[in-house]
Amino acid sequence: MDKNKQNPFEFEIEDEELQKQSELKKQAEAKKEAQRKEAEKKKNAPPPKLYYDVKVECMLPATLTYRVLAENPQQASDLIKGMNPNSVHHKLIGRKEMVLRVYDASGCVIRFMKKLVGA
Repeated sequence: MDKNKQNPFEFEIEDEELQKQSELKKQAEAKKEAQRKEAEKKKNAPPPKLYYDVKVECMLPATLTYRVLAENPQQASDLIKGMNPNSVHHKLIGRKEMVLRVYDASGCVIRFMKKLVGA
């Protein structure tokens, strides 16, 4: 068959296939763009803040318990400076802090420990 005498329906079928392929490409690109934006949002999101219990052993001996909202255990240990404790066992007069421990709120697993004597 000559090129001049081709069936006109063949051109329509080819055009439809090309349109379908271009639509699929556009959908795939849009999906990739949405995933990229979502990943970028997650990347730029601030880290979550958690509650920690901070206990300080003192020379009396006394144990002070603080409740702070922090992003990590090290930040929790820094935030307690100048704060009043939530609970105190024994008197505070003449205290000398020895060991600082950071736990998950209402938990028993030590997340961070810091020696304060001789530091």
